[in-house]
Amino acid sequence: MDIKLLFDVDFDLKVTGISTDNRLVQPGDLFVCIKGYTVDGHRFAKQAEVAGAVAIVCEQSIENIGIPQIIVADTKAELPRLAHLIFNKPTEKLNLFGLTGTNGKTTTAYILEHLLGGFEGHVGYIGTNGIRYGEVFIEPRNTTPEPLSLQQTFNNMVKAGVQNVAIEVSSHALELHRVDYCRFKVALFTNLTPEHLDFHPTMEEYFEAKYKLFTMLTPDGYGIVNLDDEYGIQLVNRLKAAQQRFYTYAIEKDADFRALDVRMTTSGTTFTLKSPVGQYEVKTPLLGTFNVHNALGAMASAYAAGMPMEQIVSLIAKLSPVDGRMEIINEGQDFTVIVDYAHTPDGVEKVLEFVNDIKQSSVKVVIGCPGDRDRTKRPVIAKLSVDYADDVIFTTDDPHSEDPVDILNEMTQGMEESHYEVIVDRIKAIEAAINKAQKNDIVLIAGRGHEKVQYWKSGNIELDDREVAKEILRKKLQIG
Repeated sequence: MDIKLLFDVDFDLKVTGISTDNRLVQPGDLFVCIKGYTVDGHRFAKQAEVAGAVAIVCEQSIENIGIPQIIVADTKAELPRLAHLIFNKPTEKLNLFGLTGTNGKTTTAYILEHLLGGFEGHVGYIGTNGIRYGEVFIEPRNTTPEPLSLQQTFNNMVKAGVQNVAIEVSSHALELHRVDYCRFKVALFTNLTPEHLDFHPTMEEYFEAKYKLFTMLTPDGYGIVNLDDEYGIQLVNRLKAAQQRFYTYAIEKDADFRALDVRMTTSGTTFTLKSPVGQYEVKTPLLGTFNVHNALGAMASAYAAGMPMEQIVSLIAKLSPVDGRMEIINEGQDFTVIVDYAHTPDGVEKVLEFVNDIKQSSVKVVIGCPGDRDRTKRPVIAKLSVDYADDVIFTTDDPHSEDPVDILNEMTQGMEESHYEVIVDRIKAIEAAINKAQKNDIVLIAGRGHEKVQYWKSGNIELDDREVAKEILRKKLQIG
């Protein structure tokens, strides 16, 4: 690509690629200097030149560089534009379904990915559970990838025949320009509860970050909004003022898509759907009221994209359970074991409300809080656990750079020790809960869900709550 197609410059050169990592630079690349939290890419411009970069995009002049330097105000804001152009404007050839909110993004995206299979062409997914399309699966690094990786992924999807993509869009991604130059056919809002307040100073700023997604809709696009959430009501008022098309969904409030007569068991959920085109009986294997909201959001999104309601209702009945989201672990035991990703106060409360609604005996919970995250939610999650459960074991989640004992002390500060037990080792904590379980009990293992790696300062280790639970159950059953 001619450099003049990227910048207004008075020299000629050919650009064949783009990189932000000097170790990955190939001859012909444009090297973009990004200032990160700990590393400044400007320091590695010379190494990029030696590796074959043909020009440097930077925020200030760099000494001892023999190739052209193109100075811009903000390289983070410039990167998505350059990636969009160099990778042939891939999002203009895709229908993007963006999902944002504190909780429910992954499950709603999973349901929507399943429904989008009813359209022609392959379906793509980008989010917490990785990147999927065709036979391709890539393990996740961020909920929403960095702009360079994201645009390259979109380009690869186009080449693979993908037409529709369900993508989780985090507030970090919206604030840090990761999804700039993307245009969305559907933007879906799940809910907003306190989270990431170490990044967003206030809930209002957190909401404003989420709202940005709805300014990125295509001319024929739709907003899809959860009307049972107070911020959803604010969002609807914004969309009305902007004369933007939208559909609402809810259980408690009157909405375009509303679930009536919700009935739940440990094997699934049924409800009557009121839609813009009539009422339908809906069956889904998903568990919990929160998953009814997730299903409604996905169904409204598919309908907004042109799928008939009859097809939507038929497809949603054929869903498989979502990895690590209210996932039942069954090895033949006479009690229920559930693994769930709930890790925010709102998510934990909703899961605990559900298991209390269906319990026949006692509820046992194994839960912790991650390190290097919002510390204010730690005592809140601990209190919710002891308020809702009969037997609570606090344990290590993903400590990252923190000492897990310090995290657990923050969770339990001021609490009566008789209301909980602390077992730092997560495997031993899960084992203790399962071994104490009696007939008809429910054991909820919360916080990590589908995750297969536990993150420690000293080095990451493989740990999958689901596999740990299965192994302990097999051992228990053999002994018994």
